[in-house]
Amino acid sequence: MGLVTKVNSQTAYSVSNVLCRFLRSRGLAVAYTGEIDLDGERVLSVDRMNADLIVVVGGDGTVLRTAQLSGKTPILGVNVGALGYLCETTPESALEALEKVLAGRFYLDYKTKLTVNYKDLTFPDVLNETLVATSKPSRILSLMILKDGEPVHRGKADGIIISTTTGSTAYALSAGGSIIDPQVDVLEAVFICPLSAGLRPLIFPCSSKIEIKVLPGAASGIVVLDGQTVQEVDYDVPITVKRSEHQAAFARINPPEFYERIRGKIKGLEI
Repeated sequence: MGLVTKVNSQTAYSVSNVLCRFLRSRGLAVAYTGEIDLDGERVLSVDRMNADLIVVVGGDGTVLRTAQLSGKTPILGVNVGALGYLCETTPESALEALEKVLAGRFYLDYKTKLTVNYKDLTFPDVLNETLVATSKPSRILSLMILKDGEPVHRGKADGIIISTTTGSTAYALSAGGSIIDPQVDVLEAVFICPLSAGLRPLIFPCSSKIEIKVLPGAASGIVVLDGQTVQEVDYDVPITVKRSEHQAAFARINPPEFYERIRGKIKGLEI
């Protein structure tokens, strides 16, 4: 069993200690990161964990960092963050959730991830979104967007987000994108403050290959992957985004009540 703890959070440390003791009381070996006050093996990198399940105690950022390195290992999120949309349970219900998982009363929820290519660099897969933005605040980018080699848009904006369906309720939503039902597997392109006022988000089939070029004549750009990895980009060199061969897996114990979850997490969506 793997256990990942949000850094610099006393609440996360306390919850992780409780969960670690519980798992060990069931005879399970626990590999963990973070400052847990128990004797045992400390694994500093998620990709070194040989686990059947990784329990993540933190918020969405901690889950995203874990998902980049966890491979096929399912994740169970325990929310001690601000929003915790990707998390399945709370600290108060975490032990009950683990009881159900150990009893086999759970299912796996698979999520599309994105592969991002730029030059010959290797990046971790993306669960939420790929952002291309200006490297200089208050400066605007000149962008060219292509789908499967066909030009889609050329214009100026503060940036563009290429989002998965999972990421549609994250940065893409804040930037004016749509809430996309999880049963619809698509890519969403959301322009950030475009110069063309009528430009709206675009929805592409998930099989699409999206290319983004930062053009000369405006600010330089960066690419940001799930808010975790940042890379400066050169003019006229394409950033390619497409569906990964790998998926993220989440252990779920509750029924897939997507819109109830959305109403509980996002203010202003009332029924």
